[in-house]
Amino acid sequence: MKGQADTIGIAMRRALLGELEGTCITRAKSEKISHEYSTIVAIQESVHEILMNLKKIVLRGNLYGTRNAFICAKGPGYVTAQDIILPPSVEIVDNTQHVANLTEPIDLCIGLQIERNRGYGIKMPKNFHDGSYPINPSFHCF
Repeated sequence: MKGQADTIGIAMRRALLGELEGTCITRAKSEKISHEYSTIVAIQESVHEILMNLKKIVLRGNLYGTRNAFICAKGPGYVTAQDIILPPSVEIVDNTQHVANLTEPIDLCIGLQIERNRGYGIKMPKNFHDGSYPINPSFHCF
């Protein structure tokens, strides 16, 4: 009987979590990025690490459709979630979340796409030759 209860419980949990909506960053775009696994001079993290840091940022908001946001920061210094300029209907849960470390005096500008949805979205890297990179969002965690 215990095994049957576990099976039913897991199925219910997955069904309920699949219906929760959340707001996430789904794409990043910058002219300084040549490809996802490159590095940018004067930035400590690789592009891939920056994308993973953006994925970890928890957003809260009641938006519908896709909205744009951006980060513009000057180095040297740390870039955190509080440097993100968001649409009025979205807020950041933890403003201290690390994005990147600028080690020299450079300008970093990254355009972001924000969406509200449910479940887990997988963005395949097709048609992203314009310098934008998909971030696979986990909408149900927030």
